[in-house]
Amino acid sequence: FPVTIALLVIAMIFFCDPLSAAIAILTLPLIPIFGALIGMYPNDAVARKWASLSTLSSYFEDSLKGIYTLTIFGRISQQGVRIREMGARYTRETMKVLRISFISALVLELSATISVALIAVSVGLRLVNGSMEFLPALIVLILAPEVYFPVRNAASLFHASSDGVEALQKISDKKSLYPRAQWGAKKLKTAHIVTGK
Repeated sequence: FPVTIALLVIAMIFFCDPLSAAIAILTLPLIPIFGALIGMYPNDAVARKWASLSTLSSYFEDSLKGIYTLTIFGRISQQGVRIREMGARYTRETMKVLRISFISALVLELSATISVALIAVSVGLRLVNGSMEFLPALIVLILAPEVYFPVRNAASLFHASSDGVEALQKISDKKSLYPRAQWGAKKLKTAHIVTGK
């Protein structure tokens, strides 16, 4: 769908100025390429973050279950230190994911801005030379950012969905550990329970 919108806008630009449409076609693939290159790293970072969170939650749950035993043996303070260390580790992993997300957003925005700037410079030079009329130039300059917006938005949504995909994978792993209840597979003998017959 984003690619369809971009192609429709390019077609409208082509009717006004074929050269600007050619520049848009040449620069449009840069955004998905950069997005794919940067997208390799957030998956590993998100996986590490969720692994840290899983370890932290399991450790915290075990600590709560054994809090009385830990208090008796005087180990409760050591557990608190350990939980704080694991919380700091989770914070570091989260900051790594955010850092990669900000860098990827910067690269996508920069590539889209440079692409629009190329079209604007081309249109501006031809306006100065008098080889292009004002109305087609205005239409091209208005439509040029819309060429890159759908693809850029799709790349941003991909990075935003990486956290949700990892969470869904964790839920699926947990779900596979418990067999699904087969309702109606076994009929309960309620009459025997009530009447004792």
